[in-house]
Amino acid sequence: MLMNNFFKIKTFLSTDKKYLFCNFCFSFGDVVVGDYNQVVLASTLRLSLEDLLFKLRRYKSIHIDEHNLAETFGSISDDIKNSILPTFIESFDGDFGILCYVNGKEFLILKKWQRSDLIKIEINKDAYINLIINALKEIPI
Repeated sequence: MLMNNFFKIKTFLSTDKKYLFCNFCFSFGDVVVGDYNQVVLASTLRLSLEDLLFKLRRYKSIHIDEHNLAETFGSISDDIKNSILPTFIESFDGDFGILCYVNGKEFLILKKWQRSDLIKIEINKDAYINLIINALKEIPI
């Protein structure tokens, strides 16, 4: 099943016109990742997305059996460096994601802050990278 994957961003200047802020999130069909209502510095978001892009270009998706998904995800999610979501950005605080193959298909597996369920989004690494590249183009700094 193909999903409409996109990001939502709104940028605006501080009242003194010295700082650029933004609201940002990803949307994968009906699943929204990130808190769009959280205001973040645009420069910090840019750095986080650039860091994520660097990480993803070297990222190797692992193969996980459906029956071991929760256990494997749990062991991987012990270290925030393993997440392939933007890090150190308030919009994504507490959210965690990995790219992996489950039964031969590539997924982004997510666990949202204070939730116990895992969310499976069918997307391949190249499509996710392109989504981030396009988001970076919308940050005017």
